[in-house]
Amino acid sequence: MKFKIEKETRWDVSKMDIVTKYFVWAGSQCLALVDTEEEALVMYDKIKASYIKGETVVIKEEDIEIK
Repeated sequence: MKFKIEKETRWDVSKMDIVTKYFVWAGSQCLALVDTEEEALVMYDKIKASYIKGETVVIKEEDIEIK
């Protein structure tokens, strides 16, 4: 499982200013979006320490013919 922090800096038209956001990822899921690198590092450590991969299990399934 790959854990990572991505930093995105872009122009925010509504604020008329440059905005930086940090995304914390576990595999292909973004699990946190924060405003500072310090917050991102804290969230990264929390997520990495407690992450449990979710799963979907089919409990019941059947095909029926509808006339």
